[in-house]
Amino acid sequence: MKTISTLVVISLLIFFVAGDSFLPKPLSTISFNTRNSVNKMLLGLMPNPKIEKPSKQHDNEVNRMEQRVKGERGSLLDNN
Repeated sequence: MKTISTLVVISLLIFFVAGDSFLPKPLSTISFNTRNSVNKMLLGLMPNPKIEKPSKQHDNEVNRMEQRVKGERGSLLDNN
């Protein structure tokens, strides 16, 4: 019984992982769709990180600094 269940589990893993590469058409499609569904489900369980691109963060910082410098320069010119 233990050998049969081990064989079934290994067969299912092979079907999920690589079945679409060697099985005939209807089974390969099922294997591909099953793997994609499992991947989407597992990715859905993980939180979606709100990470900005480093270049975008850098550009935002540069823009903020430029606005501050322009504001300070304008106030210095108004005082003269």
